[in-house]
Amino acid sequence: MRTCRRIMKYSYPLLLVVIVAFNACSPSTTTSTSSVEVYSEDLSVHRQRYEIPKDDEQSNTEIEVEAKTYPAPTFDVTTQLNSVLDSIDRLKNNVNYVDGYTVQVYSGTSSDEAKIARGKVYTILPESSPTLKYDEPNFKVRVGQFYSRLEAQKTYSRLKKKFSSTIIIPERIYIK
Repeated sequence: MRTCRRIMKYSYPLLLVVIVAFNACSPSTTTSTSSVEVYSEDLSVHRQRYEIPKDDEQSNTEIEVEAKTYPAPTFDVTTQLNSVLDSIDRLKNNVNYVDGYTVQVYSGTSSDEAKIARGKVYTILPESSPTLKYDEPNFKVRVGQFYSRLEAQKTYSRLKKKFSSTIIIPERIYIK
């Protein structure tokens, strides 16, 4: 309480000194009329002048286009490249599949558990068509055929909540 009184005691005179100093330093508001010479010079004599062609002169002049001839290529590999591309095309015609991915939900020896897992997949993803596959001695429930692992990730994340053993595995997708 004492310190507050001391501060108040010395703050008023200090505030008064600051206000007086501020008013003393502020610019005066008196206006003076002084004659200032404005610089002006005509530079138009130094500008370039262009002649505008008349419409008759423009229509009579024809634009000549010179046909350019290019030299023949010296190290041309077009025929070799075409033969390689044709052989690759013939090899690809015999391929009936694409490497892709699928989501495996269940893998085990019990057919009943595999059927239950397939039913749960239908309830989670009604638009999907899970397949039940028997690879002796295991039953496997797989969902979807995806061309990239990124496409399979959405289905995987939805199924991982219900099935802890869900994984994304590579699979061949057969083309009809």
